[in-house]
Parts: sequence; C-alpha cells; structure tokens
Amino acid sequence: MQKVKSLGLRKRLKQLKDKYDFNNLDLQILKKVQNYQIKSICCTTDGGFDKNTGEFYTDERTLNFKIKIVYQRTPNSTLETVLLKAEEADHEHLFRFPEDDIKLNKAV
Repeated sequence: MQKVKSLGLRKRLKQLKDKYDFNNLDLQILKKVQNYQIKSICCTTDGGFDKNTGEFYTDERTLNFKIKIVYQRTPNSTLETVLLKAEEADHEHLFRFPEDDIKLNKAV
C-alpha cells in the first residue's frame, strides 16, 4: 500500500482534523484512507455530497456530507469515494410554507 507521501496532502488532512469536530468513525476512516493514494479532497460549507453518488448538491437535504475524499487502493484499482462529516439540516429551512396568495380548491 502506498501511504500519503505528499506534504500538501498531509497538511490538508491535518487542517481537516483541526477544523472539524469529527466523530470516532470519521477519525477511523481518515486514519485508514491515509494508507491509500488520495486523489482529491473536497469540502463544503453549504449543501453537501450525495451519499449514493458522491455528487455535490447546493441545496440542503436532511443529511449533508461536508467532506468527500476520492482515493485509490492500488495504482490499477478503480477510484473509491468516502464521505465524512455528516450533518443534519436545519429542518426549518427544508420545509417552506406555501405563499399566502395561493388558493386551494376543494375536491368535488
């Protein structure tokens, strides 16, 4: 296995640990992913990453992953993605009441 050798990546991983309050599972994942070749680290404050596809979305959802790490276990293996720092959205902003001028018709 190829460990993280890039000084820039090591510095970035340290910055993540210093900036975010990770739970134990996230810390274990961060420690393990350092054994592989990290291809990219993406972070966001607004929106999040989809847990199934890893794609970024700008709108708040019920669960928002704030960090996405793409890595490769071996030079010939496929790219893999891990998502960290899951945050629940403020439910008040997820549901918007209809405008006052919208009229509802009764069912006949």
